[in-house]
Amino acid sequence: MSPEDESSITVEIGIITDGTPGISITMLDKLIGQLPDSKATSLSLTDSLAVCVCGEHGEQRYLLYVPGTPTKGQQISDTKVVIFVRP
Repeated sequence: MSPEDESSITVEIGIITDGTPGISITMLDKLIGQLPDSKATSLSLTDSLAVCVCGEHGEQRYLLYVPGTPTKGQQISDTKVVIFVRP
């Protein structure tokens, strides 16, 4: 499978479109989902390329799984991760 067959999905903590704190999920710069979550403070990638949403003291709140088959991931910052997937 060539790199052209992969897409990137970005998960980021910030202010979502309704003006509240939350998590945005984008693919090819298009918003595909949002979760209101005022207690999410950081994100991390798991070994299985799921996104671990953590709270104020680093405790795991929940896991997010992206659609498709994840092939690799990159931790951009404490609040942003990118996962590459293929259909």
